[in-house]
Amino acid sequence: MASLARGSLRPAMSRDTALLWVFFAGLFLCGMLYGALLVLRDDGADRPYLKILGSSFILNYRISDIYMGFSAAVDRPIPIGTVLQARFEDPMGGPPYLVEERIGVPDRRISLRSPSLSGVVAGQPYGVDLLLLDRETGQPFWEHRFTVTSEIDGSVVPDAPLTIGPGYQRPPPTR
Repeated sequence: MASLARGSLRPAMSRDTALLWVFFAGLFLCGMLYGALLVLRDDGADRPYLKILGSSFILNYRISDIYMGFSAAVDRPIPIGTVLQARFEDPMGGPPYLVEERIGVPDRRISLRSPSLSGVVAGQPYGVDLLLLDRETGQPFWEHRFTVTSEIDGSVVPDAPLTIGPGYQRPPPTR
């Protein structure tokens, strides 16, 4: 006849059997947790390489300059040595301005700006095309287009710089 545990009507379980049940229960829980993590994981292949954090026109009235720029965060790993190519639309209708930057190891955020512009119209969207080019073949493997709209008309830019020199110092008097 099977022995009963003290104070219980159930048969007594051996220590080895109890440890085996704990092992299988733990294994089952680990398997359930692993399955849940597989279902909830972020693949990453669907994310873009760059996420645009902000873009705008920048007016520096002191040196009579207006340009457009943007900041982007790396949202998906980019191979080292990849070239980021930005094409900024020319407000005067000419060919787009081309700016390139090579992506390095520690680059988490990237900022690029266009050369000085003229003819900017307030409220008019201007396009920016981004391309990521393979470092060896030069072929694009990612493209993105967005627009930048100025709130200030380019006519407010002074014809000549209000200050000159590095740090805006006045030049020494000439003799």
